[in-house]
Amino acid sequence: MYCGFSSAHAQDRLKKQDSLKKLLAVQQDDTNKVKLLNSLANTYYQTNKDSINYYSSLAVQLAKKRSYRRGEAIGEAHQAAYYRMQGEYTTAVNKLLNSISINEEQHDVGPAANSYLNLAQVCKDMVGDNNTPEYINKGILYSQHAYNLFYSIPDTAGMVGCLNECGILYRDRANLKGQEKYYDSAYAAYIKAVDMIERSGKAKGLVSKLYNNISQVYNEYWKDYKKALEYLFKAEELNKNAHNLSGLSFNYGNISLAYTKLKQPAASLLYARKMLETARLLNRPERLRNAYNSMYFSFADAGRFDSALYYYKQADILDDSLNNVAKTNEVVALQTKFETGKKELEIRRLHTDSLVKNRQIVFLVSALLLFVLLAVCMVLLYYRIRKQRQQIAGQSKKMEVMMKELHHRVKNNLQIVSSLLSLQTYKVRDEEALLVLKESQQRVQAMSFIHQRLYKTESLTAVNMKEYLTNLAESLVSSYGFNRDDFDLRITVEKEMLDIDKALPIGLIINELMTNALKYAYSNIHRPSLNITLIEEDTKLVCTIKDNGTGIDEQQWKQKKNSFGKQLITALCKQLRAQQSLVVNAGTQFTITIPKQVA
Repeated sequence: MYCGFSSAHAQDRLKKQDSLKKLLAVQQDDTNKVKLLNSLANTYYQTNKDSINYYSSLAVQLAKKRSYRRGEAIGEAHQAAYYRMQGEYTTAVNKLLNSISINEEQHDVGPAANSYLNLAQVCKDMVGDNNTPEYINKGILYSQHAYNLFYSIPDTAGMVGCLNECGILYRDRANLKGQEKYYDSAYAAYIKAVDMIERSGKAKGLVSKLYNNISQVYNEYWKDYKKALEYLFKAEELNKNAHNLSGLSFNYGNISLAYTKLKQPAASLLYARKMLETARLLNRPERLRNAYNSMYFSFADAGRFDSALYYYKQADILDDSLNNVAKTNEVVALQTKFETGKKELEIRRLHTDSLVKNRQIVFLVSALLLFVLLAVCMVLLYYRIRKQRQQIAGQSKKMEVMMKELHHRVKNNLQIVSSLLSLQTYKVRDEEALLVLKESQQRVQAMSFIHQRLYKTESLTAVNMKEYLTNLAESLVSSYGFNRDDFDLRITVEKEMLDIDKALPIGLIINELMTNALKYAYSNIHRPSLNITLIEEDTKLVCTIKDNGTGIDEQQWKQKKNSFGKQLITALCKQLRAQQSLVVNAGTQFTITIPKQVA
């Protein structure tokens, strides 16, 4: 069955494992050892679940010994995956809850969201053939919570994964008596996820899953089996190219079901056998149970009732082992204990928040002073670190960790400033003061986006301007109350990677000009639009911001001497040695031209 697969993928995986093992053998730092052990565990997901358990157990032990909490949380999540593959769902849930507890303690939103999504997947596995409503509902809640966490980061791939899992659980709920309407909810979740992938270009690896799941709605709800097969064969091709055995096991089962419905028993049985063979290679109990069910339906459709009965019994035995009352009670108890602890923490957090909100308006002045101080410290620290980089070239790995931590802390500090400014808005009634607070908060956010990108990417000094400007622009459009679907926002970036020395002032300039447009330009405009371009010419870098608004008064703009925003733009242009120009024609267009030797 797998003769069409290239062995190159397996060879690459073995090479990666050998490389990690060699690094582990000579590594002296325990924190890096934990990272290598967790990386090794991650390479065995498609081939050897026992190795996942072995390396993740070593990682957890060493992380606990060295109080490396993040490494412990990752190891616990890997162990949860192992126990889920074993069908030991109680232990899997316990491991995931422990991982989440550490993530939340460390304020690691992304890993916590992943663990909540994994909890939803465990609930899905526990649903079984009985379609236990309690597990379905808990799984949906976990998926939705994970989606909200990914949305707050934001992480498009994570949101797509949550929509996919939510759709799967909606489909299970639709199989309950009188709940067929949830097929529509499942289909809507899948289509929304596909649209997000097409618009963002991210999470393309999940397309095959979504095609497979969309086919199930056609198979079970709309009874359009030929349309289901169209999606399934596209999903099968993608999974073959990606060497994804788990995905193929789902594809083969659903293809078998479609052929059963089309009264083609030979084709149905062929794909049921493929599913069984794939499930045995994966050695995962829940996949074997589904494969046995597929074999049962195919043999029954072919009139071979002795074989059908055999596989029915095999599926029933395995389902009983995966779902029993004892496991149900244990999981519920664990979830209750965890959720009670979370509520206590939430009560304490709300109490702290209430104390902060009772402060006097003096916090406004304090927050602004803190912002200026932090901004100055940030710039001084950055230039000091950049100057010292050549002196510590031999310690590049440690330097990389330090730089990422710096950007992380700067981003966190800027978020604290942003939060303080936000809190003050609850106390201020003066509209002009409120506007000053909001604009200050947006400037802080513009700088925060820069540092968030730096510590999440391999590059420590260069920023992907397309992603940065997209996040910045969408955040501003939303904050000024515009509906994203009714707003034409187009961003064109030719020079994607830009040094932070230039990215930060350019981002602040665009922030000021966008803010001005969103505040004043779109009065009585039916469909607002805003074009932002950053292109590279022979000797210069050209940035334009054009709206389709009512048009700015050029003379009034030139006479705006006391506007802080105008002064900030002028100062930043001077820093970049840039020229600025203004054209008013069917809207307003600002152009900032930066010499190439500076850019």
